[in-house]
Amino acid sequence: MTAIFRKKEENAGYREFAEYRTRLTYLQNRLEKVRQLFNMESDPDQIDALIYEEKALMISLNHLIKTSRNIKTDIRIEDIF
Repeated sequence: MTAIFRKKEENAGYREFAEYRTRLTYLQNRLEKVRQLFNMESDPDQIDALIYEEKALMISLNHLIKTSRNIKTDIRIEDIF
């Protein structure tokens, strides 16, 4: 079992994949929080700010997804879950 972990650590693609996965999780959580705040807000200026923030997060997510397709790794789906 330790050989599996050692193999993952040696794989630079795995580290890059783990970084992308962490960033993706952060952006998804932030987007969910912004949408919750939007549903509770009544101030028009705050609503506008939340709309712009949501748009910025969506652009960041799209960029992250596009760039993550270029990661070269030998990770199997069993190693992730």
